[in-house]
Amino acid sequence: MEKASLSGTFHVAVLGEDGIEKYHNIVPNTIMNAGKAVVSGLMLTDIGGTAFDNIAIGTDATAPNITDTSMYAEVYRNSGTGSQETTTVTDDTARLTTSIAITSSVTLQEAGIFNSSSAGDMLARATYSATTASSGDTVNIGYDVKVA
Repeated sequence: MEKASLSGTFHVAVLGEDGIEKYHNIVPNTIMNAGKAVVSGLMLTDIGGTAFDNIAIGTDATAPNITDTSMYAEVYRNSGTGSQETTTVTDDTARLTTSIAITSSVTLQEAGIFNSSSAGDMLARATYSATTASSGDTVNIGYDVKVA
């Protein structure tokens, strides 16, 4: 019997107003229980669900817990652009990317994936080393989730 699992990583980059990268990090995530429930429903016509197309960033460094249902201190959320990537099997990785224009100085430390532009179910969350993004900066963020 073959087991299936989800695992993912966030790619976070902060670019200054001049377009020069000030920060870059790739961090593993925690898949949330609520996210697993939605994913299983998406595989069934009778159940369905809403796809995870929104990326949020926040300012809290509290470690993720599989029972989390929201970010601890969300400050921005954008819809993303999705694609499929090949790692070990054709199209086994879903990729979601977005760019967020920063309008006031914030110290970013968390990221999450949601299936709504506000509230909604959270698929995954991660924390990373604190980085300050200033007004005029851009945060490029991507999320890869591999089905293995």
